[in-house]
Amino acid sequence: MISRKPLKILSIDGGGVRGSYSSLLIIERFMEKLQVKLGLPDVPRPCEHFDLIGGTGIGG
Repeated sequence: MISRKPLKILSIDGGGVRGSYSSLLIIERFMEKLQVKLGLPDVPRPCEHFDLIGGTGIGG
């Protein structure tokens, strides 16, 4: 039996310019917290942590 790690997926919903801006601020804060938790020297980029990133509307 093959053991696989679960995929880490980031989904960004639409919501127009304000919704997308809010999503970006939330992702930025999340990545900063991830940096502290993992003891990384720099804030990681979302593509370095998530296996799949997608969205709808402007978020896509």
